[in-house]
Formats: sequence, C-alpha cells, structure tokens
Amino acid sequence: MIHQSFIQLSDIFKKYLQNDTSTPYYDNIQKSIHQAEVLNPWFIRPFVHTMLSHISHLISKESIENYIADFKTASHPKNILVVAAGNIPMVSFHDVMTVLLSGHTLILKPSSKDTILMKMILQLLQDIRPNLKNKIFIVENTISTKNIDAVIATGTNNTALYFHQYFAQYPRIVRNNRTSIAIIDETTTDEDLKKLADDILLYFGMGCRNVSKIFIPKNFDIQRIFKSIYNYRFVMQHHKYMNNYDYYRSIYLLNKENFLENNFLIVKESEQLHAPVANLFYQTYTDINEPLKYIQNHQNEIQTIVGKNYTPFGMSQFPNISDFSDGINTKNFLMEI
Repeated sequence: MIHQSFIQLSDIFKKYLQNDTSTPYYDNIQKSIHQAEVLNPWFIRPFVHTMLSHISHLISKESIENYIADFKTASHPKNILVVAAGNIPMVSFHDVMTVLLSGHTLILKPSSKDTILMKMILQLLQDIRPNLKNKIFIVENTISTKNIDAVIATGTNNTALYFHQYFAQYPRIVRNNRTSIAIIDETTTDEDLKKLADDILLYFGMGCRNVSKIFIPKNFDIQRIFKSIYNYRFVMQHHKYMNNYDYYRSIYLLNKENFLENNFLIVKESEQLHAPVANLFYQTYTDINEPLKYIQNHQNEIQTIVGKNYTPFGMSQFPNISDFSDGINTKNFLMEI
C-alpha cells in the first residue's frame, strides 16, 4: 500500500540526518539541498534539515497508520491540483502526502521558490514505488483548468482572491495569509521563552505557524525575550534577513517610532498582527480577556496560538499529522469530492 512508501521515505530521511553516507539517495539529497539554497537563499541547510526531521516524524509508521485509519481511498480517483506555497521549505508536503494517500492523482504546481526539494521528494517516492509515476504530475508553467477535478491552493490574500475566481467551478480549499501569536503570563519560565525562540525565528519567521506577535503582562521584562533568542544570533550572517532588519530599523528611526532591538530582531509595540521579517510585535495586557478578545477578532488570520493551555512553547512549527492548516480537514475534503 502507498503508505508503506511514505514509511520508507521516513527511514531514508532519518538515515540521511544521521549522516549515514551508505544510505541510498544520500548524495542526491545532499545535492538537492545545496541546489535549493542556491535557488532560494532563505532555505539554509539547518532549516531544511529541521523540516526533513519533522517530515520523517510525520510519516513514521505509527503516525501515518493512525492518520489513514479512517481514510477511505478513492474508488474513482480524480485529478487534484495542489498549488504550493514556498515561504518555508517543503511547506506543501502535507497536501501532497494527503492527496497521494487518498488514491487520487496529484497535479502539483510547485512554488518557484521551492521546486527542487518538492521534486526531490516526489522522485524519491517514485523510486520507492514506481507505479506512482502514473499518479504524480508536475505543472511547470501556466496553470490550466483542463483535466482537474478539485484544487488545494495556498497563497497570499491577493492570490487567494484570484484562486477563488479562477477555480470557481471546482471544489477547492484556498488558504491565504495567516500568522501565529503567543500568550505569555506570569507563569512563563525562561525555559519556555527559550523554546519560544523557535516559534519566532525558525525559518526566519516566514511561516504561517511562526509567532509574529506576543501578548505580555503589563509588568513583563521585555529583555527576557532578547535573552531567550540569543541562540538565533546566527541569522546576523544572513544578508537577506539582515536587509529586512536594516530596512525596518531605518524606517522606524525616520518616523521616530519607539522600538527595541538586539542587532538582529526588532521588538515593537503594535496592535497589528502581522509583523514583517526581523520584527516581533507585542501588546501588553492587564486582564487575560484582552488577548482572548483580540484572538476572537482575528480568528481568520491566526494559524496557531502558543502558550499555556494552547500549543506548547517551541512546538508551533511541529504540528502533528492531523493538525490541518487553517483548521480545514483535507482528508475529509478529498474523501467527499
């Protein structure tokens, strides 16, 4: 069965990450990661390795068998177009996996920012299970509405409007811009904040599950945030990231806006939800109902909430296999079309 192919893929990634050079495909994976970083400098090797590790856990035997336990494969397979995002490495993997597990045919339009790694994964799956070659197709250029039966598309707010219009006649899931927040309270420890650093800065903060805004108690010492992210100082060596840092720092200085900084992250008080790269917005509160009201007012823009009684600190970018983006169950969607 096809899920066995994903379990084998998990083993390949695990051995690669253990630096087992004898494992099949080791050189191909190394080469693909290098090429991906050349194509898109945001895809640095440590972050790609982090995503490969996460994927290998998602598709481990126990995880994937639980996932497919109630999954009815298609008796009449259809053509499912997946329009992928490219903000972080292999971000479309879950959609690709779910389409293939459903028994439908995958038509993938990869992001121009993430062609190499997704093609690597699909090639590995076809090498493991050659008959998948008839179930996987890649669209390189303009998307056609011919020969498709349903669509799963991820993009910006602007492209989401376009997708809804362009694919109006098809069953579809369309995702747009989202971001994540964290709620810090008096019980939040320094160890929690150190884990929060991953939520903020993993993948340079460019994912919808990255925390771009925090809520802090009125008397909270913001310097604790700067201490907690010290391990991410290596981003100072990344010119694209630092270009963003320098740009926004200059804008805030010109506009005489108040902000705090530590040479690689700007922390700024703001009611806005979406912070730019190299920025973290915060709001203070005296009553826990204040962040809860904010969440209610922005529920369609928030992907994940980090904090006590929510997603644990440090785990926003490591959802389990049944944690669907935007809360839309792609398994059910694919079973019902």
